[in-house]
Amino acid sequence: MMYADNRCTYVEQFKPHGYIFTGPCMHTKKDYSVFVPAAELYAYRQGKHIQDAMPSVKSEDREFLMSGFSPEGWKALFGVTNED
Repeated sequence: MMYADNRCTYVEQFKPHGYIFTGPCMHTKKDYSVFVPAAELYAYRQGKHIQDAMPSVKSEDREFLMSGFSPEGWKALFGVTNED
């Protein structure tokens, strides 16, 4: 989560327990937010690969956490998203 750790802010939420990471998309510059359940963030911090640690987080949202490209920014750059 290189991008999320360096360029996003986060807010802890308690019901359900997790964290909302918010930061600007690298392409669109619009703020984008991703909710990560606390247990899944913990698993990631313990060394699991992001796709294994965060199964409830959509792949497009995991991409944002890693690279800073939101689904809208990704689609503008490459013309497709994982949902297409």
